[in-house]
Amino acid sequence: MDILKNGINTYSTGAHAVFEDLKDFLSDPMMIPDKIQHFHWRVNTSLLLLSTAIGGFVVLALLSNYTNFGGAAREAVKEALPIAKPGSPPIPPPTEVVNLRIYPIKSCRGIELDTTRLRKTGLTLDRNWMFISKSDRKFMTIRGDSSMTLIDTALVDDPDTNQQQLEISVHGTDARVLVPAFPSKEWLAANTTLGTVEIWEADTDAYEYGDEINAHFCKFFNKPVALVYKGPTQRMVAVNGAKDMYGKDTPHHFADVMSLQVASQASIKDLNRRLEAKGQDIPHDLTIERFRPNIIVRGRDDKPWEEDTWKRIRITTTLHGEEAMYRLDLDVVARCARCQVPNVNPDTAEKHSKEPWDELMKFRRVDEGGPAKWKPCFGMLCIPRGEGKIAVGAKVEVLETTGNHLYNVRKFADL
Repeated sequence: MDILKNGINTYSTGAHAVFEDLKDFLSDPMMIPDKIQHFHWRVNTSLLLLSTAIGGFVVLALLSNYTNFGGAAREAVKEALPIAKPGSPPIPPPTEVVNLRIYPIKSCRGIELDTTRLRKTGLTLDRNWMFISKSDRKFMTIRGDSSMTLIDTALVDDPDTNQQQLEISVHGTDARVLVPAFPSKEWLAANTTLGTVEIWEADTDAYEYGDEINAHFCKFFNKPVALVYKGPTQRMVAVNGAKDMYGKDTPHHFADVMSLQVASQASIKDLNRRLEAKGQDIPHDLTIERFRPNIIVRGRDDKPWEEDTWKRIRITTTLHGEEAMYRLDLDVVARCARCQVPNVNPDTAEKHSKEPWDELMKFRRVDEGGPAKWKPCFGMLCIPRGEGKIAVGAKVEVLETTGNHLYNVRKFADL
């Protein structure tokens, strides 16, 4: 404690010295030219004393077990470094991001990107739109209509407005519409109608596009449908990311339960090897798109599925052209329990009657929590702690592991 008190005293002395220098400097404006050289020397000396005192004080506080500041600082250091807890799975070596994908319209074809921005709500433009059936105003997905995978999306620049547009087209036809990728409040007010829609038995608001936009899609689905854009009311993350499980509310758009899914290239390779061993009639060249993740990491081919053990990961993106580096931490809150959507070939909309569902059920029923007990798991559901840019090639580090993931049962604090 004496050392800590001495540090505080030194800090106070340095601050007082700087104050006296400034007061002397400003006391007689007519004498400022004569004081400049002398003043610079004194301020530099005082600032050196002050900075040394501050540095010493911070180090002492970090090491101290007697102050609240010391405890908070220790927690910050713990979160910044990999933590190998006794009894937890080992920390794997760093890997890298090999693919980034967004799906602007829920259940429709996605877009592969080299770089994008991660927000608290997920990757920019991911699942900001969806289709609803006009008869009941409920959301539409591949689960009920696999032909949704034949609706393509792309980002294009409009030379007339110098704004980015979302191009929506129907595969194999001339049907094509453009809507602003980042619509303003004024554009939405003039071109859409704000109303209520239902997704997973819960109401939320959405901007509904007019007949001119929807005509192509009503014809394609052979029934009245509407394209909608997420409204201003926040829709919160569910299951292990809900407030009572994660500790705070996290908004997202039209994703099923979570704002972000991370998957491993090594794991899809392992699944394809298993499918290939079953025979020629079984599809064994599945693309990761079938599982609709956002961030795909390389992983280790000899250690597939080790993403099961992640609790916290860090993605570091260095953009040399911008002379910038972004460090983004993700909380890995749950495994992703799968339905049979991966059985649908996204190129043809044909659904295989068995695979990869049957094979996944054999070895990927790895979570005993809630509905996941009866489903296979692929990929991890994550919540971003911060926002920033992310690019293919970014470094991925696992900061903390756990063997305690339990879908919709175990709180993040208990992992």
